[in-house]
Amino acid sequence: MAAEEIDIITHLLDVEKEASTTVLDAQKRADEKIAAARSQAESEFKAKYSAVVSEIEQKEKDTKSTIEKKHSADIESYKQNLNSSEKDYTSFNALMDKVLFS
Repeated sequence: MAAEEIDIITHLLDVEKEASTTVLDAQKRADEKIAAARSQAESEFKAKYSAVVSEIEQKEKDTKSTIEKKHSADIESYKQNLNSSEKDYTSFNALMDKVLFS
């Protein structure tokens, strides 16, 4: 009976060792799949992130260009308005005399 018990225990130890090996193999495959999925997800994120950043940068450049053009046009219009306005030197000189010499 002792030999039979030893055979059973040996068999159970063999089964446990095989189960342990199976679990370790499964864990290794799971780790590989997780690493591959993580790598793919990071790659997709970087691609989408780069696309969004590029789009935002382009919008910023376009908006900045539009603002600069409008600003230049407004400044030019203001300068033309100043140059075309009639200057009343007589009234200006009279005001200066009054302010400075009164």
